[in-house]
Amino acid sequence: MAEIVPTFDLNRLPPAIVQLFAEDVTKSTERAYRADLVHFVDWCNHHGHPPLPCTSLALVQFLTEHADGYSLSTVERRAAAVSWAHRKAGFLGPENPRNAPVVTEALRLLRRRHRAKRAKQAKALNVELVREAVLQCKADKNPVAGLRDRALILLGFAGAFRRSELVQLVVEDLEFVIQGVEVTLRWSKTDQEGRGQVKKIARGQVPATCPVNALRDWLNAANLRSGPIFRRVFKGGKIGAKALTSQAVCDVVKSRLLEVGVDDWNDFSPHSMRSGFASVAAENGASLQSIKGQGGWKSDRVALKYVRRRDEWDNAASYKLGL
Repeated sequence: MAEIVPTFDLNRLPPAIVQLFAEDVTKSTERAYRADLVHFVDWCNHHGHPPLPCTSLALVQFLTEHADGYSLSTVERRAAAVSWAHRKAGFLGPENPRNAPVVTEALRLLRRRHRAKRAKQAKALNVELVREAVLQCKADKNPVAGLRDRALILLGFAGAFRRSELVQLVVEDLEFVIQGVEVTLRWSKTDQEGRGQVKKIARGQVPATCPVNALRDWLNAANLRSGPIFRRVFKGGKIGAKALTSQAVCDVVKSRLLEVGVDDWNDFSPHSMRSGFASVAAENGASLQSIKGQGGWKSDRVALKYVRRRDEWDNAASYKLGL
């Protein structure tokens, strides 16, 4: 992608502004900012917003949509990156969207939401719950919405996708092969520079719960040949043009579990698909390396956080009591 931060002659600027740029960020921070800006510009282009200068409301929308799929530090750094780009281009004071009170307040609320979520971790999905949710999708009164949600849940579970990754996928990212489908993920929480990753989704053993079949059924029903894969479905089956939001993915997971009668449905979230994938894959003999690769986890420690939960229960001393 072409350079997105405009260049200009500092000598043409007032001395106060020249001093501002003399106190620039470190090289490592600059590299992170530029990766963030690639993501931001891509998002702006997708939603029809000008990236430079952008409005404060557009920046709030961007930060909010990515708050659930990324760490709070990443979200705050992206806000700083957008501010940095505007300062570099000469948009100072009220012209810099980061300085708007609405952005400051949005970040405060996102911090509070993040603290609340850290206190309560989402429960992990298992194969039985996924199967029940998918069967409920097939019985939906709006069959088109049912096909979309079936594909979203099965792909999200089999691919260990984050919600922010699911909403960014486009049809052009898919390549169907004999073994299943290869999904190109162009950026993620752990791939800030956009190197890309290919997730291999194998065909399921049961046709009704096969993620590859579910994805094909949805694409064919929606007649999608390009653009966002997961979109809003209106009453009557009409399909929107824009991708689902991250919050909409959360609503799909919770509502489908509620419909099948799961008492603690509100304790699940899209993250339940990732954590469930790790624990179920480990239980069925998948190597830690393969689990890390599919989930995009960089360290053993993070991946083992999910895998060990099952091991700890299997080896719990209370099992030895014979009660």
